[in-house]
This record gives sequence, structure tokens and C-alpha cells, in this order.
Amino acid sequence: MFHSIVHRFQETRWGLYQKLESDLHELRYLFWETTRRCNLNCLHCGSDCGRDDSLAGMPAELVVKVLSDIAGAWDARKIMLVVSGGEPLVRPDLFPILERAHALGFRIGMVTNGWALSPAVATRLAGVGLESIVVSLDGPRAQHDWLRNRQGAFDRAVGALRNLVAVNVPIVEAITCVTPASLPLLEETYEIVRATGANYWRVFNIFPIGRARENADLLLAPEHFRTLIDTLAGLRKRGEADGIKVNLSEEGYLGFDVEPRVRDGVYFCRAGVNIAGILADGTFAACPNLPAWMGQGHAASESFVDVWNEKYQIFRDRSWMKTGRCADCSHFDMCRGNSLHIWDPERREPAWCHYDMLHPGS
Repeated sequence: MFHSIVHRFQETRWGLYQKLESDLHELRYLFWETTRRCNLNCLHCGSDCGRDDSLAGMPAELVVKVLSDIAGAWDARKIMLVVSGGEPLVRPDLFPILERAHALGFRIGMVTNGWALSPAVATRLAGVGLESIVVSLDGPRAQHDWLRNRQGAFDRAVGALRNLVAVNVPIVEAITCVTPASLPLLEETYEIVRATGANYWRVFNIFPIGRARENADLLLAPEHFRTLIDTLAGLRKRGEADGIKVNLSEEGYLGFDVEPRVRDGVYFCRAGVNIAGILADGTFAACPNLPAWMGQGHAASESFVDVWNEKYQIFRDRSWMKTGRCADCSHFDMCRGNSLHIWDPERREPAWCHYDMLHPGS
């Protein structure tokens, strides 16, 4: 009973904090989807990216204009510009744009599959001030190559992590997509990450979005998810001794009885609150994984600064998400309908509820 009261108090306090952050909505992370092209063809891709040129990305001059406008309105030194895709390293003019962004004052991060991240590329990234990078590494060789749908992807990812460590990028993070097949291999995966020298490891389960919507074999059942939590809690303790920050990804509220076991911070979907995204077609969004109908404007015709200040209410006031399974949930003020990229617009409820997975029937 005592712990229940304490958790309720913590939830109330954190819910008030989320409301305050939403009201202030200070921009801290800006995701730039550089391109929808990719050199892999992953089975679970949430963006359904490919190798064709159908959406190569915004023209460089338009990207720089948007970044310049943002740097003119706010202190760019307080904003992390995270380049993603698709695969950002397939974009030919990536480095000149990053050099310009760095000159404007932005902190630079990247999300990559690592395929093209040679020692020379790692050196160039360090030269444009790269502070943080995430490289996909989904288990031992067979598991990773299977999920990434390309032989040799594992060796490239491991090599990328080592190359980044060698040039002293401050935060080198491996990120692992867990499937039922790779769940028993988490400890082995941890050892692979540790051997690369990476100092962060983040783990997440795959959601029924993008290509994974049609592949149920990639999705964790409730018993799998509970095993993931227990295993990761143990690996976090091992990571403390080895100098590796181990975290479950930020999607989904777990309950205050579980959050500190697997995360450094408490769940808060900051999409549209502190996080914005510029999609490859120029749409102003909240994060790259959200559907097109959540777009808020377009770089070709609108100012990002104006759009950020005058729109984005769909993300900051999420009372519209209190429907379906969330309608009567006593944790809604804390969870606010789960992460937006898991929202199912047809059912008008999240396609996945982390809390239900861990607290069935509560």
C-alpha cells in the first residue's frame, strides 16, 4: 500500500512536469530526415525506406535556410541536430550541410546503420563536431544480418562502432531491436557491444508499424516483454561496472515500479514538445516515424519558427488521445496515450501498451 501511494505521488508530480514542459515547448532536439534512401532493406523498417531515388531529400539550400532561421531565433548551441534517414550517409552532400550546421552552432548527432561508416568517414564526422551517434546492432551476426536483410551488415556495424570510438566521439551508442528470436541472445549481444568500446547501449522492442505491421514474428508477446525487462535490469548493473550506460528505449510508460530498473529517466514522449522533425520531403513534423497527417507545415512555404510557435498543439495537448483503451486508464495523465508513433488512427488507441504488458488486468 505504501509503495502504491508513493508511486501515485510520483506520477502526479511527473504529470505536472510534463504539462509545464508542454506549455514552455522549448526546442531541444531537431531530427532532420536527410533522405528516405537506404543501403539496407530491413525487415522491420518503420519508415519503409529503400534504395530508389523517389525521395532523395530536401535540396541542400533549403535545409540550410531552415537551419539558419532556427539559429536566428534560438540559441543553436542548446539544440541537438540529429541526422537520420533512411540512411544519412548515402546522401552525397551530407558533409557540407553538417559543416554549415556546425558553424551555425548546432550540436550534431546521427542515427545510422553503419554500413558506410569507414575509418575515413568516422574521421570526417568527428571533424564536424559529432557529439553523439547511434549505430544499429541487433544481435550476433546471424540475427543482425537476418533482420537487416543484408549479409555483412553485422561486420559493418561492429566496425562502425570501433571506428567511432577510435576518433573519440563522446557518445557512441549501439541500439538493438529485440525480436522473440534474439531475446535469448541479449547477454551475448551485450558482450559484443562491450567489445567494440561503445559507451552506451539502448534496447527496444519492435512495434506493429511500417514493415513490421505485416510480420508478427518480429513482435514480442507479453511474456517476452517481461523477460526483456528482467534481463535488461540485470545487464544495467553489469554495465555500471563496465562503464556502459544500458537503457530501455524511451517509448512507453512502464510504471514507477519498473522505470528506474531499466532507464536513467522516466518515460516522456517529447515529440512536438521539445522535439521537432524535418522530413525528407520538407514536411515539418515532430519525429521521423509519425504518419503524414501529423505534419504541421512545409519548408517550401512556411517558416519553421512560426510553425513551432503557432502550431504543434496536437502534440502538446494530448487529451484527444484519451479514447479506446486509454479512455478509462488511471495512468493517462502520466502516459498521455503512449508514444505517438505507436498510435493507431483507425482504432483510435495505441497499437501497443507497455503498461498493460507488465501489469495485465490493472
